Amino acid sequence: MDLYSSIFTRKSTRNFASSPLSEEKLDEIKAFIETVKPLLPDAKITYKLVGPEEIKGMGVPKAPHYFLIYGEEQPLRNTCAGYLFQHVDLFLFAQGLASRWVGMIKPKSSDPNFIIGMAFGEPEKTEKRTLKDFDRKSLKEISEGKDERLEAARLAPSGLNGQPWYFIARNGAIFVYRQKKINGLPGMMYKLTDLDVGIALCHLAVATEKSGKPFEFLISKGAPAAPDGALFVGTVK
Repeated sequence: MDLYSSIFTRKSTRNFASSPLSEEKLDEIKAFIETVKPLLPDAKITYKLVGPEEIKGMGVPKAPHYFLIYGEEQPLRNTCAGYLFQHVDLFLFAQGLASRWVGMIKPKSSDPNFIIGMAFGEPEKTEKRTLKDFDRKSLKEISEGKDERLEAARLAPSGLNGQPWYFIARNGAIFVYRQKKINGLPGMMYKLTDLDVGIALCHLAVATEKSGKPFEFLISKGAPAAPDGALFVGTVK
């Protein structure tokens, strides 16, 4: 399975086998990360691959491995992190492994550059989804205009399933927007809508490359006016 196919069948899990992956497999995953072109050329996103003894937090699923994801303060820091590690999420699923974004995780040693974590390993049982299994908003609710790549973005995962993105497709470009907050009491406490948009941008990148075109993301002026409650993020070519 490739990254593009994973978009349409992936399912995160809380149920991991306890056995750790082989060093060879971990090296393969780390090598893949090095191949992912960052969303922005100067993005400084780093990670630590750790075991359960090096993390803390409430409600964290038990897994043999975790990525602790960090980034220096910079424009679109969290968006760049979501973009990079959603590639990893899709890669893991394509390899028959399982993963889960974990917002409540913390490193044992405090670090102001810490952003979010991801649990991963072998699944207790293999799970896949069909399109009808995805609980997602319709394209009409999250976009204006037509572009085949938008379906891949629509299926992206997000914190609290808030889906805090909006897209305007026009003349071959996709203008990307982020909702400042998501609805409901839990949404008032949620602070990673910018990371979620990075996850959706990963899906747009994979869909773009699947079509045989290079993915290009620009922070440019001249975008259509943002919908109410939203901020312009950038433009996908």
